Amino acid sequence: MMLGFIGTGGITEAIINGLFNHAGHEAPILVSRRNRGRSKRLAETFDLVEVVDDNQDIVDRTDWVVISVLPGQTLELLSTLRFRDDHGVISLPAGITLKSLAAHIEPASRVSRAIPMPPVAFGLGPTPVCPADPSVEALFNGIGAAVAVEDETQFTALAASTAIMATFFAWIASNARWLEEQNVPAKEAAFYTTSVFQALASMAARVDAAELQRMSDDCLTPGGLNEQVLNAAREAGVIDTIQAEIGRVMERLQRAGKP
Repeated sequence: MMLGFIGTGGITEAIINGLFNHAGHEAPILVSRRNRGRSKRLAETFDLVEVVDDNQDIVDRTDWVVISVLPGQTLELLSTLRFRDDHGVISLPAGITLKSLAAHIEPASRVSRAIPMPPVAFGLGPTPVCPADPSVEALFNGIGAAVAVEDETQFTALAASTAIMATFFAWIASNARWLEEQNVPAKEAAFYTTSVFQALASMAARVDAAELQRMSDDCLTPGGLNEQVLNAAREAGVIDTIQAEIGRVMERLQRAGKP
């Protein structure tokens, strides 16, 4: 698979790092010079990365084109490019529907949407893909785990759920800062906090929602410490507020996908 990336943001860099460092990728990768600093860094880090000034040149020389620009730029960009009928296109911007994408890449017809996240740089984490495509799934399985769905509503729900990332990191940072305020050295505070979250996440991997709830319940004892904090979070509306906000994120994504 000869890959070309149009748009050289943080996610593009994460994917390329994951491919070369964790997936054993051995083919050349073309990247646009849209972010000069990041594209230069990738080319200096990996001999097989070539920075290309002309987006059409990237299309002409690759089998699969990964679109990684801002949502508002996506369709305008695609309208300037000429695709072959054997091209595959992977679109990363949120809110751009498969129908809209297909209309802008003719005569190519093989198009998928994907939502890779920063951990793919380390070969970790799920990447939602819609629709299922063996080549696209193989790409993201190499740097984590592809989660393929056929229904774009399901895909949008997965996209909305990723809006929890910044909250997750803020929660970990808050916990680490609190430990520092209790005179725990900064290095140990950060290590302990991140290790606890990593261990809990590892326990929770590959179970369904019902099992996750059971794991939460198993941490509770009447009058115990975990019960105290969970009850406080529920009474403050923290959990319900986050869940409701993710629902509003999904509505926002759905509106963005309408003409």
